[in-house]
Amino acid sequence: MQEPASILIFHPAAIGDAVLATPVASTLKHNFPGAKITYWSHASLKPLLLGLCPAIDEFIEFDKELGFFQQRKVFKGAKPDLFIDLSNSTRGIFLSLLGGCKSFCYQKKPDNGPDQQHAVGNFLETIQPICKDIPDSLFPTIFPDAIAEVLVPQLLETYKFELRPMIGIVPGVGAQRPHRSWILDGWIYLVRHILSLGTHQPVLIGGADDFETAQKINEESGDRCLNFCGQLKLDETAAILKCCDIVISGDTGPAHIAVAVGRPVIGLYGPTYPARSGPYGCFNMVLDQSSSCECHGEKSCHLAGPGSPGECMGRIMLPEVIDMLSRTMGNSRSVGSFEEANPPGVFFDEFVLREMQSENAAAAVNDAAEKPTDQSEVSSSS
Repeated sequence: MQEPASILIFHPAAIGDAVLATPVASTLKHNFPGAKITYWSHASLKPLLLGLCPAIDEFIEFDKELGFFQQRKVFKGAKPDLFIDLSNSTRGIFLSLLGGCKSFCYQKKPDNGPDQQHAVGNFLETIQPICKDIPDSLFPTIFPDAIAEVLVPQLLETYKFELRPMIGIVPGVGAQRPHRSWILDGWIYLVRHILSLGTHQPVLIGGADDFETAQKINEESGDRCLNFCGQLKLDETAAILKCCDIVISGDTGPAHIAVAVGRPVIGLYGPTYPARSGPYGCFNMVLDQSSSCECHGEKSCHLAGPGSPGECMGRIMLPEVIDMLSRTMGNSRSVGSFEEANPPGVFFDEFVLREMQSENAAAAVNDAAEKPTDQSEVSSSS
């Protein structure tokens, strides 16, 4: 086809999907370097997509309150000669039909099991008919280096922490689908383990909905973490993730931002399939319990109850995560020496075991101090 002069991508989406679709913009720019690419999406995504994704030249803020004819007016104002609809919505279909230019619409593949197509490939299928050359390397697509150079020293000064290599911890998944999160105790003991190594600074990353969870983790770790949940803008979040050696996360937006800035991600998955939404290019680093999940496609776990991590997520064992972290770091330090005191079928590394034994001993002392010693004490307390 003749090279377009102006391409409009319509994709009002959540953070994760928006980031997973960034290879569409970069592939279009690769095939049509002279074209202006305009992204039409939520205003909250503008700092991330316009500011940090070189393939995107302009940004239109999507207003969901506008009616169809008003949206069509916005469409006409962009003057595209190629329209890419990634929204999988009725609105997008109508815009493509009535827009008066060549258009291609994304068709989402069914979310039907572990062998399905990944979202990145599914998005790219939309433009395959017009893009002869798909780059071998799809990520990184977002480059927050300039922000990181200024932001990180400022934050370390503010929080009075020394500069050390960082490991990103994404303990929450927002309020909408809490069953995608890992168990709180798992995060606490993982952070304690990282701190015990003495090589990396744990950095807690996420949205405002995750602040309370992150604060509990920090408190239980002696206030030795940097808790940035709900404290950063989206482009600043990308900058911090860029500075992390490794990121550990469930299926949520920051995990995909980490991939987009070129960082390795250890993914913890259960209610969603890594084949569809796993950290792209890091599939060998995913700990996957999706085969044991009974709540695929739901917004909460039927077994654990609303607001709780999914029952399947509780099946991801702490030693598995520590072992994956160790192998990813290329750390020769053994984390697999388990003691006989471990319960059958449940394994903790030595550090965690000592912590648990210490806590149990302290609890036993407290119980003994509070327990009545004779019948008179029982009577007087009743």
